[in-house]
Amino acid sequence: MRKCLLHAVLASLATAICLAVPARVAAEDPVTLFVFDRPPFYHLENGRPDGGFLLILAQTVFQRAGVPYGIREMPPGRILATFETEDAKACAVGWLRTPARQRFVRFSDPIYVNKPLGVAVRAPLAAEGSRPQPLGRLLENHWTWGLRLGFSYGPAMDAAFAAAPAGTVMRFSDPVIILRLLAKGRLDAMLLEPEELSWLLGQEPRLAAAIRFVPLADAKPRARCIMCDDAVSPAVMKRLDAAIDELVGPAADKIRRIGAMRH
Repeated sequence: MRKCLLHAVLASLATAICLAVPARVAAEDPVTLFVFDRPPFYHLENGRPDGGFLLILAQTVFQRAGVPYGIREMPPGRILATFETEDAKACAVGWLRTPARQRFVRFSDPIYVNKPLGVAVRAPLAAEGSRPQPLGRLLENHWTWGLRLGFSYGPAMDAAFAAAPAGTVMRFSDPVIILRLLAKGRLDAMLLEPEELSWLLGQEPRLAAAIRFVPLADAKPRARCIMCDDAVSPAVMKRLDAAIDELVGPAADKIRRIGAMRH
């Protein structure tokens, strides 16, 4: 029953969007939307979009703005390299605005604000009650950290990890692998959003007993944007921003709930 209801809601949303799409869509070359699999934010099945609340929201933004697009799977590190070295007429979903990236890309207005980052740690290492801790204090423990390859955690945290002693930071493309290594005691800690940890433990509940979540005392909510290369014109970015302004209120919350139902 839930699956049927979900399909009906998604079909209604798609129909409403199509009716609102301007006629100029057919006359424009499509923008390539680079996406990688990272539930619950974006989910791909055999390279094709299969939900995730940020991916659904981004598709809605492009359709509402009347900007034609196609989706292509690409790892995050390669996305950045492509944007820096090619005129791809492409965008990517849910990226942080950083000074380094602003040298070679354009950012939309925010489409989502994450809950503050925290640290998943091996249960024996967690302080009693898992009270919020400053990242600097945790780094003094000389733990072995698992981080996402090609990710930015924000300028301050990126700088802190760049200054960490050699051999204490390992990077992986798959957060599930990081979590498994953490549960096995081969890593001590990983940095991630609470939304992502909840989804990961929902997929692998057997790992929950071995892991504790420690909030970061110096972490703040982080705005995520649509990131596009310079081949996407300022006029198109303005259309995307206008659509975002219309959608990031109650409509965005509804889309997020729909995406969560699929997983």
